[in-house]
Parts: sequence; structure tokens; C-alpha cells
Amino acid sequence: MKKPFLVVIDDEEDILENYRGLLVDDFTVQPFQDPELFLKSLEDPQVPSPDLVITDLKMPSMDGLEMIRRAQKLGHYFPFILLSGFLSKNSAIEAVETGVYRILEKPTEFGVLSATIDQLLIEHDVKQVRDQIRKLTSQLRELYTSVRLAVTQYIPPDIAERMVVDAPNGSVKKKMGFDDLMSQLEAKLDTLLASEKTLNEMRVNKMRP
Repeated sequence: MKKPFLVVIDDEEDILENYRGLLVDDFTVQPFQDPELFLKSLEDPQVPSPDLVITDLKMPSMDGLEMIRRAQKLGHYFPFILLSGFLSKNSAIEAVETGVYRILEKPTEFGVLSATIDQLLIEHDVKQVRDQIRKLTSQLRELYTSVRLAVTQYIPPDIAERMVVDAPNGSVKKKMGFDDLMSQLEAKLDTLLASEKTLNEMRVNKMRP
């Protein structure tokens, strides 16, 4: 089984080596002492995109949040863990709004860091699947619209409207038109996305003074 690819960024070499020694058994770990070098690596098509990035907040050349924003401008939105010895409320709010998935106090116990990495990798996989489902649903609706337009050229509208499929409705199945089925799927996806947005807003508001 392929190991997840983690990038760790910290200006202190001994900390980088410590993290790599702790994580190397379960992950492929690439350390960077300079955030600029990490950003340059993202532009190299030969270098795989990381599954997760762990970065220090305070670094001489560039802080962790600025590095994250620049990575996002390059089109990279993988999970980030931000490590900080001291984080103000304003910095915490900025971090959440930037897209940092977790903020951990530095130094962090290895058990806490390992559990956080595992949780974020699972959450990220779930998010990707949900996004793929949403994209597929949109494609199916476009396909159905095209097919429906073609069918109505040969089948009277009143008959076409009565074309149904078996769709789940709780513990039983009921007959449902294609339009109703697609609308139901999209409504459920919209609810999931709205819940995700609400949770993120709650996280931000909880940190406000």
C-alpha cells in the first residue's frame, strides 16, 4: 500500500529531523527548511503533490500563512496543519479563513500530531468523494436534459413525463420521475455543503474576541 506523502516545513533543522524520524514509518516525508523551496517544488510537474502539509507559523523568510496563501494561488488546496508556539486570536481567525485545517501548539505531542494527520487525511478523502459526487450529479443532469430533449422529439410530452425510475425513499422504494430524483440528490448535496459552511463559520466565530 502506498504511503501518504507528507511535507514538513520548519526553519529549524533539528525539528525537521525529529518529525521525519517520528513519521517516516507510516508516511513518505519530505522536509523543507525554506518555504520558498517548497513553493518552487509545487511548480515542478515531476514532484508529486503532497497529501498533507505541516508547517511552522513563524519563519524568517516567510510565515506559514503567507506560504499557504501563495500555494493556494498556485492551485494547491491540500490539507494544512499549522504549528505555533504562540498564536493570537487574530492569527487564529486568519488561519481558519485561509483554509488551515488544524492549529496545534508547538511543541506538539507525537500522539496528538499522528492522530490529527490520520483524521485530516480521512476528512480530505471524504471531501474529495463528495465533490466528485456533486460533479457527477451535475453531469448526469446535463446528460438527462440532453436525452430528454432528444426523446421529446419522438415521444409525446405526456408520456415522457410519466417515465419513472425506482428511487429509495427511506426504507422503501417509490416511483419517482427523473427530474424529481435529480432534484432530490442535488438538495441533499446542497444540505451537506451548507452544513460544512456553517461549521466553518462556527469555528471562526468561536475564536473571535
